[in-house]
Amino acid sequence: MKKRVVRAEEFEILDAAGHVRVRIGLSNDDSPFFSMLDPGGQVRARFGLSSDGSAGLAIGDDNGKVRATLGLSSDGSASLAFGDRNGKIRAKFGLASDASPTLGAHVEGEEVSHRYTLADQGSPTLGLYDRLGRVRIRLGLAAEGFPILRLLDAEGELRALVGLADDGSPLIQFMNERKQPTWTMR
Repeated sequence: MKKRVVRAEEFEILDAAGHVRVRIGLSNDDSPFFSMLDPGGQVRARFGLSSDGSAGLAIGDDNGKVRATLGLSSDGSASLAFGDRNGKIRAKFGLASDASPTLGAHVEGEEVSHRYTLADQGSPTLGLYDRLGRVRIRLGLAAEGFPILRLLDAEGELRALVGLADDGSPLIQFMNERKQPTWTMR
């Protein structure tokens, strides 16, 4: 059987009333997309690829606000996110590019975010981020299972820690910009 090919820059599928309900095409940067529209013409679901090969699915409400997304980035990270009625992402679950799982929640009306992550050594940590998305505080368990609070500067460098040492004794330590301890109390 001979294959038949139909070529076009964009396809639209219409309902019985003549409204566009499905659109398949290329965006301005030639990235492919597949959109499904409600009877009023509002995009409710869109699947697409970006120019770097990242894939994403966005699901919108009847007001056109994106309320849920599923994405796989070219760096290997993956995420599932949920937005509020204004379209602002409030909760996110995923895997970072290093395959560490993350769970994040954005505080209502603030730019501060809370992210739960699994550190490289496999211990759970809670990270608090500043308005620019930089981690500033990490609360978690050290590799040996002892609790530790890490304070980081604006560049993400460890500057102080409070926790328990390997022998279970309290530990407070300050570091200079070269990560060298300047003061320790045990």
